[in-house]
Amino acid sequence: MLESVQMVRRICTGIITAVACVFCTQSPIDSPAERVLLAQQLPNFHLPEALPNPTVPKMMISALRVAGMPIILEQTELKDVKERLGGTIRRSGDASTADAWLCYFGGKANRRWELWISSGEIGGLRWIDGFTLQRLAGKAKPEKGCQMIPESGGGVELPIALRLGQSEALVRKVLGKPTARYQTTLLYYHEHEESIHTQPYSVLNTVTVDFQEGAVFAIGVFKSSQS
Repeated sequence: MLESVQMVRRICTGIITAVACVFCTQSPIDSPAERVLLAQQLPNFHLPEALPNPTVPKMMISALRVAGMPIILEQTELKDVKERLGGTIRRSGDASTADAWLCYFGGKANRRWELWISSGEIGGLRWIDGFTLQRLAGKAKPEKGCQMIPESGGGVELPIALRLGQSEALVRKVLGKPTARYQTTLLYYHEHEESIHTQPYSVLNTVTVDFQEGAVFAIGVFKSSQS
């Protein structure tokens, strides 16, 4: 249980450490002005260090589709996404803080979005274990090096009716009562035990939703199976 909580904290306090580690990427941001602009647009999930016990009774999100490509958490590799959709795999950190990720953006007008797909230490910087989807509002620019997904490409599809721009009331209708609320962030946390290849595993799934001006601004998802 302690390892599970630590893993949830790793992903939720930055929601996908790759996003938070964009300042130490191997593909550096060129100027201080670019760093400031990027920092202003990154999702700010308001979560404490000590997270509550899981309360959500079932798995919420364990997959997504990007430009028609199905991505299954803990089963799809970053390299497969890169081969299909393009982009550059970036890496940062080491040991428990190590992360690798791909970044994509798309949409138009007030429906622009940016997506980070990530693999951490447990995923071996190989198997995708989480993602963050957020709005690109106003004059915000996508992270340098992000790959564009054409409007005709299909965009990002989640397996449940959770979308950017939704009201909190609609989010609660889709996901139910959150495990906790911290300022503008709702945290949904699920955990269960199951047998995988005859071995006992603890499987956890978190969905974190942040609001700006009453509408969903960012969605963070993470899944991990630990023996």
